[in-house]
This record gives sequence, C-alpha cells and structure tokens, in this order.
Amino acid sequence: MKRLVVYYSLSGNTEEAAKKIAAKLEADLLRLDTEKAMPKSFPARILVGGGQVMMNYIPKLKPMEKDPAGYDEIILGSPIWNSKGVPAINAFLQDEKAAAKVTSLFFLSGGGETKKGLEAITKKLPNLKHSVSLLDKKHQDSRDNDAKIEEFVKAIQG
Repeated sequence: MKRLVVYYSLSGNTEEAAKKIAAKLEADLLRLDTEKAMPKSFPARILVGGGQVMMNYIPKLKPMEKDPAGYDEIILGSPIWNSKGVPAINAFLQDEKAAAKVTSLFFLSGGGETKKGLEAITKKLPNLKHSVSLLDKKHQDSRDNDAKIEEFVKAIQG
C-alpha cells in the first residue's frame, strides 16, 4: 500500500507528529502551504487565522510536491484553530478524490477542545477509519502524544 501523510503546520507541532507518523508507516510526506503566508508574529497569526476560520476562507495552495492521486491511502494531519479545521486543510479537501483517499486523521489542539474541529473535518472524509487527538507540546498532557501516535499507527497498519 502506497501511503502519503498530508499535513499543514504553522507552529511546527503538526509537522513533528506528521514526520513521526510517516516514518513509522514508511509513508511519503506532503506539507501543504498557502500562497499567501501567515503573519510572523503570534498575535497576528491568532487574529488572521481565527478570522479566516470564522469566515470559512479557502486559500489558494502552493503547488504540491507530490500528487495525491498517485497514492492508495492518505493520512491527514491538521491543527485545530478556533475549534475548527484550518483553511489550508479545507482547501486540500475540496479535491473530492483526495478526500476519498483519507482513511486516517490526526489533529493537534493547544487547548484540548477538538470535538467541533473533528466534526467539521470528518464530514468531508467519507472513508475515515482512524483518528487521534494530540495536544500542542506546550500543553501539560502532551507527554501522552507518543503513545497515542503508536496506537494510531498500529490501527492504520491493521
């Protein structure tokens, strides 16, 4: 099975998890980036990112280095912003063929509230079988992330 881990990461937390998952699954990695970069400062990122989420903004993605069509299975990684999925992931999921290949989802939250974000993303994933909620490394319970990733990967491998 040819697998691709597709992710968006702004602060590096989702990227760190994506790399661990891809290595364990021997999968390829694809980082999503938007054409218009987010601001550098954290307060501006919160303001802009939160506004984009509230307005259901769909950004234009930079050209992808790998074609999702060439893979059997996609594992999707996303942060949760404002209790919702992020605009870059929503842009990726507009490709219904790619969305149909997503069988597994991992998402990261800084505050632990993931239910709304998970519901928003999973509606777009008709073949989702596995998901795991991870916490930002600044969160006190993030020490459980590695064990959760191990369980997630085992579930994917069957």
